[in-house]
Amino acid sequence: MRDFWVHRYQLTSATVLNAASTRREFPGALIRVDGGFGCLHPWPELGDPSLDDCLAHLAAGRGTPLVDRALACVQIDAEARATGHSLFKKVTVPLSHATLPQLERGLLEKATAAGFTTVKLKSPDLASLRSHLAAHPALRFRIDFNSTADPRALTEAFSQWTAEEKARLDFLEDPVPFQKESWQELRATLGIPLANDRESASDSTSEFLVLKPALDDFRAFAARPARKIITSYMDHPLGQSFAAYEAGRSAIEEICGLQTHGLFEKDAFIERLGPVAPRFTVPQGSGLGFDDLLEALPWKRL
Repeated sequence: MRDFWVHRYQLTSATVLNAASTRREFPGALIRVDGGFGCLHPWPELGDPSLDDCLAHLAAGRGTPLVDRALACVQIDAEARATGHSLFKKVTVPLSHATLPQLERGLLEKATAAGFTTVKLKSPDLASLRSHLAAHPALRFRIDFNSTADPRALTEAFSQWTAEEKARLDFLEDPVPFQKESWQELRATLGIPLANDRESASDSTSEFLVLKPALDDFRAFAARPARKIITSYMDHPLGQSFAAYEAGRSAIEEICGLQTHGLFEKDAFIERLGPVAPRFTVPQGSGLGFDDLLEALPWKRL
């Protein structure tokens, strides 16, 4: 029987982070097994089990996507720590878009000043976004609706946009719950590419797949013709680093979403990831890094 050690943490955001959630406090747990570390950070409002349920599944040996991927992270991390080398030594992490919690002029200007060329927004007001396009001609945009948009409202809103304005959008992510025929119809009506996140495993037609190493094994999607983007799960910096490593190991060339630590109040782990910028700051240490911080945590046996 393997010994599982756990450290519960809580991330706090300055504002709500997506259309499916109004909370600002986000509990998760770091796990320690056989010399390696992983992260469990569920989003119940997006269909994940609760944190307590995830830990119960872990203790009982019941596989779930979050548990399986956390254990995959543990194994990869443990192997690197055993030899004392960083997992980032031989990989190149792709550049990232800026994940903005709100559509505000100041945040767009800050993202531009930091060097970002692409911004991801959560369910913004489309009329307001349109008004910002001319003021920020160097920026491209990705919009994530978390399956909460109304197709008629989307059609009406984008009917006011020109083809040039629509071309500034990389994609609309999860505009509505995935259903192949309705998505194809919506894509044709809007004239904007769609990206699938939560139902990517069953989608063989969308132009973009958004993959999260906290839930998805890239190897299962490698042969898909879609353009693939890897993002963090808006989780602990350790989980964010695992996503960055997986993006680098998978040789992703698309702009990804690996810079989410700036959404949360700072702590020692977040500080190690440096300023929010297009290029990922590799945390120093073996495996996924953070050696001293991880060793100093008050671990409890599960």
